[in-house]
Amino acid sequence: MRFERFFISLGFDWLDAKKFLGLLLGGFLTLVVLLHALTGSIPITLSIVFCLSVQVWDSLRTRARDQLEKQSEHWPKFLDAIHSACWAGVSLEQAVLDCINFAPKGSIWAFTEFEKDLSSGMSFDLAMVNLKSRLASPIADRFVELTRLANQSGGRGYLEALRAQSVQLRTENATWAEINAKQNWVISSAKLAVFAPWLILLLLSIRPETAQTFNSDTGAVVLVLGLVASLLAFQLTRYLGALPKRARVLAG
Repeated sequence: MRFERFFISLGFDWLDAKKFLGLLLGGFLTLVVLLHALTGSIPITLSIVFCLSVQVWDSLRTRARDQLEKQSEHWPKFLDAIHSACWAGVSLEQAVLDCINFAPKGSIWAFTEFEKDLSSGMSFDLAMVNLKSRLASPIADRFVELTRLANQSGGRGYLEALRAQSVQLRTENATWAEINAKQNWVISSAKLAVFAPWLILLLLSIRPETAQTFNSDTGAVVLVLGLVASLLAFQLTRYLGALPKRARVLAG
């Protein structure tokens, strides 16, 4: 279930999870065969494939995070749509239901479940609590709590608060986009720096004597130490350059 959610967060709508996993495994097996045929050394092949696997996994996690940030860019449009519906005189509950199509693409499934909750007779307030639990994001938390408060108070001040939240979110998204762009440049440079020595090793291993050297016990130890050093350096760069997540202040 966690893998399915992770796959959905990647945004590969044209491919299902099983096919994606199959292509990924098939690609790595093909890479192992090609590298072994090229180098003639199992230790060199496994070291390069392992290093590349870690970087691919990190790239997938980065893509999932970037897709989540892109989802955040669509929230202001969703808030504006609800604002317009309420301004036209539609009830708060109906406005949320009518504007589901304007919700961020990755969040539509949660709003569909929200609609099912209401159809089953669940109260609007409890359905909103369930929606917050499913979305589990600070932006959704703010929207849900604001809507619940407006519903309990008869909708007074909701339009002004919704408009203010939309403006604030646009400013917040612009700031995060600028920070993420700078961080991606740093991480990309780190990936290149980590993988460059292994690329050079691959080129050198075309010579038979290089493969013979690393096929020995000493060569294998050197490869393991180099792999550990490379991955530690990359993880250290990741740790030092990590951005704080948006805090879920209203998660409770």
